[in-house]
Amino acid sequence: MSERAPVTQRARWSDEERPWAPPREGVPVERRDPWELTMHGARAGLLAGLALGLVEIAASAVLTREPLLPFDFAAGLLVGPEALAPGFPAAASVALGTVIHLLLSVVLGVVFLAALALTFQLSARPRLIVVYGVLFGVTVWEVNFLALARLIAPELTGRLDLVTQLWNGIASYCLVYGPALAAYVIRVRPGVLDRWWLTRDPPKKLAENGSAYKKSAL
Repeated sequence: MSERAPVTQRARWSDEERPWAPPREGVPVERRDPWELTMHGARAGLLAGLALGLVEIAASAVLTREPLLPFDFAAGLLVGPEALAPGFPAAASVALGTVIHLLLSVVLGVVFLAALALTFQLSARPRLIVVYGVLFGVTVWEVNFLALARLIAPELTGRLDLVTQLWNGIASYCLVYGPALAAYVIRVRPGVLDRWWLTRDPPKKLAENGSAYKKSAL
């Protein structure tokens, strides 16, 4: 009986490039590089923030006939209730609201990536990451606008009627911002070294691939 030769580095890498992944012991799955996570978190937050902003503008235009309302609320976090006054310049509202909204989106994107990294969930299955994104979205809305806003600008919370809270708040953050963050993580997989979840081939195909893998190692 011939002894099995050790798997070479070339054979190991060629195996990892296949669309399926047999169990591998001792292979690192994730890495937590601060700069990499910060860069991807900022990108994810920026893309998700742009998507959220467009949805909020459309929802405000349809439901309240005030497409600038999201800009006014964002600007109001900095300048106070004056941003909601009819005489407040529209250009200033758009400029301040855009800057504040995107800055918060980028920071929260970094927080989302950091939370996944600290809990070793960067390599979680796609559906689970989407659940994390939805939960993160509703948490952001609850913390930012129903908790912090009462401390920073309590006058603004009185303008949050039920329609605004449902569509510009809960629905937008749960169905747009959070899932957009999750979609970026699923697509890019920052910090992931080994895609262990790719093991759903049919049994026959998986057995054939496993046999070929064993023969290549002999």
